[in-house]
Amino acid sequence: MSRIAGVVLLAALALVPTAQSGEAQRSTAGTGVAHRSPSLHLAQARRPLRLRETCIMRDERRGVLRFRASDGVRLIGVVLGSGPRAVVLAHQGGGPPNLCAWVPYARTLAAAGYRVLVFDHRGFGSSGNTSRSTRVTRVDYDVLGAIRVLRAQGATSIVLAGASLGASAVLSAAARATPPVNGVISVSSPARYLRINVVKAVRALQAPALFVAADGDSPFEEQAYELYAACASPDKRLMIVSGYDHGVALLLDPKVRASVDGFIAGHSAS
Repeated sequence: MSRIAGVVLLAALALVPTAQSGEAQRSTAGTGVAHRSPSLHLAQARRPLRLRETCIMRDERRGVLRFRASDGVRLIGVVLGSGPRAVVLAHQGGGPPNLCAWVPYARTLAAAGYRVLVFDHRGFGSSGNTSRSTRVTRVDYDVLGAIRVLRAQGATSIVLAGASLGASAVLSAAARATPPVNGVISVSSPARYLRINVVKAVRALQAPALFVAADGDSPFEEQAYELYAACASPDKRLMIVSGYDHGVALLLDPKVRASVDGFIAGHSAS
């Protein structure tokens, strides 16, 4: 399967409500499934989300954070580290399609003195979903919710980083965030993720931005050039490296890792 086909398939899968969502508990006439009582359905909807990922160690689970996207969808993540300098890491659609993709890097950032939030997007991992078809794939709303909760916890600077579909989420959210975030990193972002027109979003982006892609990762290399050209930020950088890696895997390249580390450090308030 090609990389772009994989992205489309994963995006389609994101349209299917997860077992976490109240919508997954509904049944319709003629299915042969008994209808649940309204009171039982309401109780299930109010049940706190439970983090199911096993990549989070026991002591790290003290940092489990339940919050809501900007449109009210229930989300769950983990905060690693502490302090006023915050980083939000938005996961990709595969390998794995949840917060675990970013956990190794999140631990490194936490050890360096950052407060890092890794979380599951709507319809992925342990987070909830929405029954509104126009919002099922609005993962940028998830990032806006992450920004809001970190600011409420005292973050004085916030840098966003995302991979693949998560990159489309952070770019779109950064263009809409008020007050603006301190910086945004896009790793292998598509030019469009279903209902999110990323090219249109970055035309309004003023925050410092770093766009990263591999030259053998078509069409994401071409789309990185397109996003970079469309981006309105006066402080932007494009980094194209050799190879075929996609998303978080690009951070295994020492040059990419150094650039991402340096961008976060350079755009985080001391």
